Amino acid sequence: MEQRELHEIEARCTQEEMPRCQAACPLHLDVRAFMAKMAEGDAKGGRTVLERLMPLPSLLARICDHPCENVCLRDTLGGSLHISLLERACVVQCPTPGRTLPRPPKKKRFAVLGDGLAGLVAAWDLGRKGYPVTVFCAGTAGDALRPLCVDAPTADALQTELKTLRGHNVTFEEQTPLTPELLRRAEADGVFVDVSCAPSLCPDREQVDMLTRAIGRKHGLCFGGGATLLAENAAEGRRAATTLERHVNGASITAQRERELQRGSRLFTPLEGVTPLGAIAAPPDGYDAPAARAEAERCLRCQCLACVQHCAYLQEFKGYPKSYARQIYNNAAIVKGVHLANRMINACSLCGRCAELCPDDFSMADLCLGFRQDMVERRYMPPSAHEFALEDMEAANGPDCAAALPDPATGVCAHAFFPGCQLAAARGEQVMAVFAHLRRHLVGGVGLMLRCCGVPAHWAGREADFQKTLHCLREDWETLGRPRLVVACASCRKTLREHAPEIPADSLWEVLRDAAPVPPRDLPSCELVVHDPCAARHDAGWQKAVRALAERQGVTLREPPLTRGLTACCGYGGLVSTAHPDTARRMAEQRGAELRGEALASCIMCRDQLAASGTPARHLLDLLFPVPGTRPEAPGPGLSARRAGRAALRRRVLSELYGRAVESPAPALRVHIPDATLERMEVRHILRQDVERAVEAVERAGSRLRDKASGHFLGAFRPARVTFWVRYAPEGGEITVHDAWCHRMIVPGAGEDSGESDA
Repeated sequence: MEQRELHEIEARCTQEEMPRCQAACPLHLDVRAFMAKMAEGDAKGGRTVLERLMPLPSLLARICDHPCENVCLRDTLGGSLHISLLERACVVQCPTPGRTLPRPPKKKRFAVLGDGLAGLVAAWDLGRKGYPVTVFCAGTAGDALRPLCVDAPTADALQTELKTLRGHNVTFEEQTPLTPELLRRAEADGVFVDVSCAPSLCPDREQVDMLTRAIGRKHGLCFGGGATLLAENAAEGRRAATTLERHVNGASITAQRERELQRGSRLFTPLEGVTPLGAIAAPPDGYDAPAARAEAERCLRCQCLACVQHCAYLQEFKGYPKSYARQIYNNAAIVKGVHLANRMINACSLCGRCAELCPDDFSMADLCLGFRQDMVERRYMPPSAHEFALEDMEAANGPDCAAALPDPATGVCAHAFFPGCQLAAARGEQVMAVFAHLRRHLVGGVGLMLRCCGVPAHWAGREADFQKTLHCLREDWETLGRPRLVVACASCRKTLREHAPEIPADSLWEVLRDAAPVPPRDLPSCELVVHDPCAARHDAGWQKAVRALAERQGVTLREPPLTRGLTACCGYGGLVSTAHPDTARRMAEQRGAELRGEALASCIMCRDQLAASGTPARHLLDLLFPVPGTRPEAPGPGLSARRAGRAALRRRVLSELYGRAVESPAPALRVHIPDATLERMEVRHILRQDVERAVEAVERAGSRLRDKASGHFLGAFRPARVTFWVRYAPEGGEITVHDAWCHRMIVPGAGEDSGESDA
């Protein structure tokens, strides 16, 4: 990815944009940070925020015309915040300015003609940086601002700021009138003219560049102070001071100044659920400390994070999409594969919900998938990240689990049931029932395709493997006579629609609703919360059919707050469940909390993930083709059972429907694995079959070691890139496995025949 592309992607995230109040302020005061301090009752901290960007703070906090209040998002939710009154309360509660470190005097000198607000701000900014500044006044210093001092505290504040100016290299010289001759007599390296005090020196306002406050390229002479708003006059003085300083130092006049003239903001702030709160009334002498705190607490602290607040993955890394984009880009372009950034790239479920929530369609899914593909192509992505899932995909498409079968009665098929690898793994009984139902109701014959669509390879960024798997799927489809597929998995349907559009793929639920209707069953009445699979977020036909089928069975359905197009991933998608199980678990828990009730899922992995995280969930087939003993709170089968379930389904189909006897391979050794060991294996993505093969290989090769501490045998087995380790002992005529673990890498020497020895 080029930097230009990165910047285009980053620009879609508005989180770093200024809030509307800050953008509307010509000085771009950080109102959000100021409000946070005042809401804490920290007037000193609030003053620190003011002084960071507000010149003459004791004065300007009292006289500012506060354009920020006109754009406050609280306007329709109780009334705009009284920002100006809070600024005044802050400087009243904390009248002493913060300590400013003195700057060594600099050689360049500046002159300011006029002591209006723009002139004093220009002197403030330059003087505090160590530049000697002479302010020429048409009278006593500060006279130009005295009409604004409508009360004694404001007049005192003016004198306080004049005193501060004198302490920072600024001198005042009375000169009446302010004439053009002063431009020559000032003997300064740069001059600012406050046109509110020197109208005879005022050029046409249209001639002055809004950013530089200069005319053309004459950057040593700047003008400002003729604006209607006091805050804008202050900003003109500040922009002029920046131009003058850059001019005398030979720096670029305009570089990095793009935001100085910004007055609007792209920042999106979600307002759903925000409670209206009325403004706190202020007495004539202003807010006291408790009232100021109460008014500041009404601030919404405007920020976006619309995607972050609903995504466990985005919350995991304590940032937001724009910051993640930079980290991911730097990882791929500069440091080439650091652990943290790899975790960030691989922990995304690729569900696309962030783009739906974002007003500018920022998609972390597209970003992460693109970088996975790039890193795989350049060999920066460790194979271990997704290796187990890819091995499982290969097994689902291997000779023990895969099959492409025509209608068992006619030998031809106009339709083919495609349950998907996970439904075949977890619900073999229901797959058989659905297949029988479709054969009874669909005309032209119904075949069966048992295999994986290849989406795990796509999610892993391994496009060559993905295309190879799709090619094999197309061959099976061609062998069956190019039938219409009846698809039970949302990920399979989405994958086929996007990557193999020539293969017709209808959802099982639309077929069961219309072409092969399932009659209502006498089920206990219940209320279920609909959970749409994230792969079907844009599949309106899928969503409608699921609801219609459930309601036909007498179920009362409730929609969660975020549903259909805004549905969440259960934690299985994108291979996050294998690459980062903890993140996947949090995704499922967060979705369960959103549902707030027993769920109805039309994806078997959604059902199993939700149930495993503590949310009772039923699959739609539990309503249409119920199996006795299926409980909503029961977790789905483990990894080993899924692999075995696919193979068992294939054997059953071939035996019962096609008359082909397929024997289940018997292990050479009797191996017992206690439940506690199985649980650890599940977390480590180790299958029962892997352990049985490892024990058999170690025993056959005589390569076991003895663990002195436990007296058990240790052995290693390396069938491919993964190395399995087992700790076991012969007990009562069988081998009991006490522990197992693996390294998804080649461990030199492991698994080789070395004879028995003590460890």
